[in-house]
Amino acid sequence: MMRLAKRILLWFGTALVAVVLVGIGLVIWPDPLFAYSAGSGKIIVKSDQPILAAGGEKFLRDCEALLARSPLKAESAHYHLYVTNTAWRHHLFFLPAPVAGGVAYSVGGNAFLSGADFAAGRHVKWTYVTTPPRTLAYFCGHELTHIIIREHLGLIAYHSQPTWVHEGFPDYVGIEKRQSFEELRDALRDREVDVPMMMAYGSYPRFRLLVTYFFEKKGWSADQLLRSNLSYDDAMALMRADSRT
Repeated sequence: MMRLAKRILLWFGTALVAVVLVGIGLVIWPDPLFAYSAGSGKIIVKSDQPILAAGGEKFLRDCEALLARSPLKAESAHYHLYVTNTAWRHHLFFLPAPVAGGVAYSVGGNAFLSGADFAAGRHVKWTYVTTPPRTLAYFCGHELTHIIIREHLGLIAYHSQPTWVHEGFPDYVGIEKRQSFEELRDALRDREVDVPMMMAYGSYPRFRLLVTYFFEKKGWSADQLLRSNLSYDDAMALMRADSRT
C-alpha cells in the first residue's frame, strides 16, 4: 500500500513539474499559439485573430509614442505583446491573474492583453469594451512599461517595489492625455476611487497622482522614483505636507 502511495505521489509530482515547465515554455515562447502579427519596429503585436492593417498600424504608432515620451527609456530592440481574444487562450495565459486586462511576465519578458478591437482602438475583456482614457494603446503602454522597469531594475528590485510605484508609473506612461499634477489633484481630492473614477482618470488615478507629484513638483528622475521604496502612506504624507506650504 505504501509503495502504491509513493508511486502515485511520484507520478503526481512528475506531472505537476511537467505542467509547470510547459507553462513556463509557453510564456517564454507563445508564438505557435498566435497566428497573426503586425509590426517590425520597437513593438511587435501578435494575436489569435486577424489584425486589420489600418487599426494595427495606428495602435503600434500610438503605443510607441507613449513609450517614447516615458521618463524611462525602452532599451530593448523589440517588445512583444500578445492578444488572447479566444477564451481558452485567455484562461491559459491569464491563469495567475484571471480578472486582469493585461499581464506582464518577468520570465520571458512578454506581455499579454485579454482582447482587442484594433479597428476601434479599444481593449476588450470578455465582452466588456474599455473606455477612454483606458484605450488599447494605454494597455499596451502600461504592460510594456512593466517589462521595461523589470529590465531596468532587475528581477528582485522590480518585485520589491511598493504598489503605488509598481502600478502608478506604468499608469503614468500609458495615459495619452496626461493631466498636470494640479488637474489630477483637483479632480480626485479626497473622493473614494471607485469604478467610474477609474474609467474617467485611468486604472490607478491616485497612484498616478503621486507619480506626477514626484516628477513635476519634486523633480525626481525615473530612477529616483523606481528606487525610492517609499510606502504609499509616506508618499501621500510628503505630497500633503507640500500642498499645505
